[in-house]
Amino acid sequence: MPFLERYRLGGFGIGMLTWVLARFDAPAGGPPWWYEAAGSCAMLLAGASGVVRSFRRLRTKDEIEDDGPLRAAEGDAALRHYFKADRTSSLDSAIDNYRAAVRASVGTPALIRHHAHLLRSLRIRYERLRDRADLDEAVHLGRRVRTATGPTPHRALLLTELSTALRLRHDDTGASDDLAEARECGAAAVALLHPRHLLFPLCSSRLSSVMLSSYEYTRDPHHLDEALGCLRRGLVSAGERGYTRTADEIRLCFLLTERGRRTGRGGDLAEAVAVGSRTLDRIAPGDALYPSCLHHVSVAVRAGHEAAEQRPAPRPPAGRPHRTYRITSHRPRLEWAEHLAREGLLVLADEDPEQARHRLNHALVLYAQHRAHPVPGLLDQALAAARSAARHPTADLPTRIRAGLVWGDIATAESRPPEAVEAYETVIGLLPRLASHELARADQEEQIARRPGVAAAAATSALMAGEPARAAALLEHGRGMLLSRTLALRTDATAMRVAHPALAAELEEARRELTAPVCDSDPEVRRTTRRAQEARWEQLLTRINDQPGFEDFARPPTAEQLRAQGADGPLIYLTATARGSSAVVVTARDIRAVPLNITPDDVERQVGVLRSCFAPGTIHRVDAQGPAFDVLGWMWDELVAPALSVADLAAAPGRDLPRVWWVPTGMLTALPLHAAGHHRDGGPALLDRAVSSYTPTVRALAAARTRSGATVPDGSRLVVSVPSAPGTITLPSAVEEADLARAAAPAAVTVLTDAAATRDRVLAELPQHMWAHFACHAVTDPSAPSRSGLLLHDHLDTPLTVADVSALDLRGSRLAYLSACETAVVGPRHLDEAIHLASAFQLAGFAHVIATLWQVPDLGAFHLAKAMYATFGEAARSGGEVARVVHEVNRRGRDTLSPKLPGVWAALMHVGP
Repeated sequence: MPFLERYRLGGFGIGMLTWVLARFDAPAGGPPWWYEAAGSCAMLLAGASGVVRSFRRLRTKDEIEDDGPLRAAEGDAALRHYFKADRTSSLDSAIDNYRAAVRASVGTPALIRHHAHLLRSLRIRYERLRDRADLDEAVHLGRRVRTATGPTPHRALLLTELSTALRLRHDDTGASDDLAEARECGAAAVALLHPRHLLFPLCSSRLSSVMLSSYEYTRDPHHLDEALGCLRRGLVSAGERGYTRTADEIRLCFLLTERGRRTGRGGDLAEAVAVGSRTLDRIAPGDALYPSCLHHVSVAVRAGHEAAEQRPAPRPPAGRPHRTYRITSHRPRLEWAEHLAREGLLVLADEDPEQARHRLNHALVLYAQHRAHPVPGLLDQALAAARSAARHPTADLPTRIRAGLVWGDIATAESRPPEAVEAYETVIGLLPRLASHELARADQEEQIARRPGVAAAAATSALMAGEPARAAALLEHGRGMLLSRTLALRTDATAMRVAHPALAAELEEARRELTAPVCDSDPEVRRTTRRAQEARWEQLLTRINDQPGFEDFARPPTAEQLRAQGADGPLIYLTATARGSSAVVVTARDIRAVPLNITPDDVERQVGVLRSCFAPGTIHRVDAQGPAFDVLGWMWDELVAPALSVADLAAAPGRDLPRVWWVPTGMLTALPLHAAGHHRDGGPALLDRAVSSYTPTVRALAAARTRSGATVPDGSRLVVSVPSAPGTITLPSAVEEADLARAAAPAAVTVLTDAAATRDRVLAELPQHMWAHFACHAVTDPSAPSRSGLLLHDHLDTPLTVADVSALDLRGSRLAYLSACETAVVGPRHLDEAIHLASAFQLAGFAHVIATLWQVPDLGAFHLAKAMYATFGEAARSGGEVARVVHEVNRRGRDTLSPKLPGVWAALMHVGP
C-alpha cells in the first residue's frame, strides 16, 4: 500500500506520457505495439492507489491522510470560483482545502508552497471581510515556516505573502514593528529571485506596496521613490516575458499620482493619467480590477486639476508685448473624474470595504466641481459622499477618519458649522480606536499624533454654531486621549459595588487583566490577548452604561460635569486655529466663550522668543530678557485679560486671591500663562489677580480632586538626588537641595543619592511615601513622549520613563516636586496629549505636581526650592494650599529673588486641584 500511494501521481504521469508519445506523429497504421501494455500498467497503478486511499479514508475518517496536491488543486479551483462569482463560501472552501493540503504535506518540499497559498487566501478574505483574525493567522503561519528549507521560488512566494500580511496589518493598526518586518521579508523575497524569474514581478510589486506604506507612515520621499523603482523593475521583468500585469499598471498610476502631488511635477501626473487610461481601455468591465482602475484614474485626473489650479501663470519675457490666454474652467477634466468615480461606485457592492475609499474620492471630485462651477446640489452631494465614507461600517479606520476630516473641512469652508461639528465629532469618536492596547506605547502615541488639532477645529466649529458648551465638551473629548483612557480604567467603582456587585466584580477582573502584563513570549499571543481584553472591557462598559444612574460611568465628562468642576474657580480652555481663536471659560454657572485676536503663527513666534531668551546660555543674562518681558505682556493683553473678562473671578471666603485653572491647547501649552502681565512697568499681571494652576484635561483634574484610599504614611517623604548621573553635566546644588528637602520633612524621610537612586529602587519606594522630591536631570523624547524620563544613576541601562510612572497606582499620594528640566514639556507632535512627567505623576496618583516648563539653572533651581520649602513651612501653619505656595514663590521671585530674570521665577508651575 505505501508503494501504491507513493507512485500514484507517477502512474498518472506515465500514463499521460505514454498517450502523448503514442499519439504524437503516429504512423498511419496506428499506435505502436507497446502502447496498450504501458498505458494499461500506468493507469492500473494510479487507479489502484486511488482505491486504496479512498478505502483508508472511509475506514479511518482521518483528514490527516488527505492528499496534499489534490486538496491544493481543489483550493485553487475554489479560489478561482470566488474571483468569478464573488462568493465568500468559495473563499472559505479554498482556505479549508489549503489548510488540509498543509497538514498533508508536512515534511515534504510542497509544504512551503501550500503555506504560501494559504496565506494568500487568508489575506484575500481579510481584504474582503476585514476580519483581523485572518491577518493574525497568516502572520502566525508565515513566521512559523519562514525559515524552513525548500525550493527557492517557494520560499520567495512565502516571504512575499508574509510581507503582504504584515503590511496590511500595519496599515490597519499602525504597528511599526509589522512594517519593519514586512520590509525585511519583502526585500528577502526579491533577493532570492533572478529578475527574469516568473515570480519576480509579483514579489517586486508586493515590495513596492510595502515601501508605499513606509512612505505613508514616515513621509520620507525616498520610500516613495523606492516604491516606484520596485514597481517599474517588476513591470520590465514581466514585459520581457511577454505579458502585462494589470494590477501593477494600476498601482503605477497611483504611485505617480502620489509623487506628482508631493513634488508638484506635472510630468508625473500626466504619466499617471496616461498609464491609467491605457489600462482602463484594455481592461474588461467585468474584471475584478476594473473598479480599482476607475478609482485610480479618477484620483489622477483630480490631482492634475488641483495641480493646475495651484500652478502660477508663467511670466512673460521682460520688455516684450504679450497676450495672456488662461483657461479659467477645468470642468471637462473634472466631469471625466466624476464620471469615473461614479462608475466605480456602481460596480462595487455597498458592503465592500473599498466603498469608503471610492466615496471619499467622489466627495473630493464633487467638491472640486462645486468650486470650479457651482451648480445647485453639488455641494450637498459632496458632503453626503464624505459622510457616508466616514460612517461606512466595514471600511478601515484610517480611511474613515480621513473621510471624516474631509467632511468637516468641506462643511467648514462652506460655512456650515453644525455639519462640521457633526463631522469632527465622528472623527473624535473614532480616534481612540486607532491607539489599541495591542500596540506598543510608542505606536499608540504615533497614531494619535498623526491627526493633530481635531479637537480645536471641532471646538471652533461649535463656537461658530453658537454652542460654547459643546465646544468645551469637544475640547475635553478630543484631547489627552491616552490619559483619559487610563483614567477610565481607574474610575472609582464604589457606587457600582453597592448597586451592581456582580458587574463591579466583572469590571475589576477586566481592569486587572487589561493593566497586568501578558506573560507570554509570543508577540502574536500578546497582541491577540490584549485585543480580546480590550473588547471585553468595552462590552462591559456598554452594559454598565445601560444601567440607570451609570450612563456616564468611565466615559468622558459632559458639559454639566465640566460645569461642576468650575465650582472652585473658572476653567479656561485656550485655542488658536487658522479659522479663529478663543477662550472657552467654564464656571459653575455657565460656559461662555470670548474670541481671541491671535493666530497660530503669532503663538509660534512668541514661543520662539521665549525659548531664545530662556535657552541655557541666555536665561541668566539680564540684558537678554527684554523680549521675554514683552512676551509676558503680550500674553496678558491677548490671552489672559480677554479670558478673565468673562470669568467669575471671586475669592473664596478667607482667601486673598481667587483660583483659576488653565487648559491650553496646541502650541499654547508651551506658554507660562501664570506669569502673564506687564511686570517691568508695574502694569496688570495675573500674579496679582489670581492663583493659577494647570491641568491637561478637566477629567484629570476631577480625578485628582476625588482620589481616596491613601495607604502611605502621613507626611512621609522620598527625596531623590542625582547630582552626577553618568553622561550628564554635574548638578552641584542637587546635594544641597536634597539636604533642604530632608530638613523640611516633618516625618519619616528616605533619601536616595547617586548610586542608590536607581529605577527599581525609586519605583519600589514611591508607594511608601506621600511626598516625592526629585533633584536631577530630565530628558524629553519628542518622537515618543512616553520614553521621556528622569535621569537616575542607571538611566543608561534602565531609564525611569513616563510610561513607568504612569503605570503606578499611587492613589492618595499628595505632592511630587520635580526639580528637573522641562518636566511639563512635550514634543511638538503630541502637544494635545500632555504626555510628560508632570501628567505621569498626576496619573499615578499624586494630587499635586510642581513641574518646570524649560531648563532652569542648577543654582536657580536650588533657590526656588529653598523658597518653596520656606513657604511650605509658613503655609503649614496657616493651612495653605500647594497651588498658593507655588504662586507665592513665583511672586517672591518676581518681586525680590530674581526680578530681572523671568526665566527663573516663572519656570515653576502647579498641576492639580
